[in-house]
Amino acid sequence: MKEVKNRLDRETLESWKSKLDMDASTFITAYSNLHSNEQYQVLRSFDTDRQRKVFSLIPPEMTAQVFKWFSRDEQVRLYREMDEAYRIRMLDRLASDDVRRFIEPMESTEQNDILERMDASKRKHMQELLAYPSYSAGSIMRKEFIMAAPEADVAEAIQKLREHTDTYEAVYFIYIVDRDHAFVGLVSLRNLLMAEHSTKLMDICDTNIRTVPADMDQEEVAHIIQDYDVISVPVVGTNNELLGIITVDDIIDVIEFEATEDVGELTASRGTTDMNLSSFKAARKRAPWIMLLMFLGLITANVIGAFEETLESVVLLSFFIPLVMDAAGNTGTQSLAVMVRTISTGEYQKHGLWRTLMREFGTGVLVGLSSAIVIVVLIMLIYQEAWLAFVVGASLLLTLSFSTVIGSILPIIINKLKIDPAVASGPFITTLNDIIGLTIYFTIATTLLQI
Repeated sequence: MKEVKNRLDRETLESWKSKLDMDASTFITAYSNLHSNEQYQVLRSFDTDRQRKVFSLIPPEMTAQVFKWFSRDEQVRLYREMDEAYRIRMLDRLASDDVRRFIEPMESTEQNDILERMDASKRKHMQELLAYPSYSAGSIMRKEFIMAAPEADVAEAIQKLREHTDTYEAVYFIYIVDRDHAFVGLVSLRNLLMAEHSTKLMDICDTNIRTVPADMDQEEVAHIIQDYDVISVPVVGTNNELLGIITVDDIIDVIEFEATEDVGELTASRGTTDMNLSSFKAARKRAPWIMLLMFLGLITANVIGAFEETLESVVLLSFFIPLVMDAAGNTGTQSLAVMVRTISTGEYQKHGLWRTLMREFGTGVLVGLSSAIVIVVLIMLIYQEAWLAFVVGASLLLTLSFSTVIGSILPIIINKLKIDPAVASGPFITTLNDIIGLTIYFTIATTLLQI
């Protein structure tokens, strides 16, 4: 779970500190009535001593509801502050997907030590979840859900609900499975409450339910939940056996994670968006990209050097080098961002390669044409040089047209190679289009001037 921002103001948080210091019993009564997110905000504002005091006042079951809101680094610190029995009971009550996120990065010896102390049923669930690859549907599913047989009646299902609603975090449906544990369908709480107690669950079961395999990528699961407009999706095995469920609150975290990852790829800063990362670690992750782009920049310098004679003949041409480079890089980056988003949402597959490229090429031509007209007018007004206006205008038209195509086709190629298209980073596209833009610019100028 990503650590969230504080919504309670500083004055309110300070008043909670005073309540805890003055009267612990009054504090715990009021604290228990808060939403778990507000409990998190209060607890997060406390120093370590006050946090220990709170743990001595509230049961592990309540701590589990608060624990999930913290970033993992904070979770580790808080976990160390709890005594052994308390923290194991807390993990037993924490949703299985949240427990997996917490213990997965740990060393295997520490993982096993925790698992051995957990409830046998919870330990079995955790061992199953940890066996799935990271970022797969199986890795983010939760095992806490209510199952029933098709022949069970509504009265039995309601009794099951009463037994589990205090311990299960998300209860939206009763999941119907047959004797082989194969998924049949689900019954919503609405239909359950509206039916007669003697009604068989199969009679009110919705069997037209979209399921996902355990090995599906979490981003694909997010698209399915979005496309089908559901709040949870069942995860099934190879024989359609029900393995777990993925709820929309976990998918929101997935969407944020994937968006952050794509932003990191697009800006060549993957893995450095976390502000808790030290400057040294951030620099170590960014440096390889910067070094690569530096070497690509040498190619740009060589392009300029190859047309040294042209520049010496007409020094005025050098004034517009930054303009051509910036226009090419910016246009390519725009197309890259559009294409990466189009691929991730599935729109590219819907429209196809040719239509997608023609749309972006058309956009580039129109943007290039309008830019060319503007720059021609400006150069004629300022420099009164028709040949210069033509060179810069024609260069912008051609460069922007080609830049959009390059910015579009590169992520498509990378996607075909089963690599995240976002790795075609903005800085890389910018440098590549700089080289193409300068080549076009100086080629037109050299040809026109016959140098």
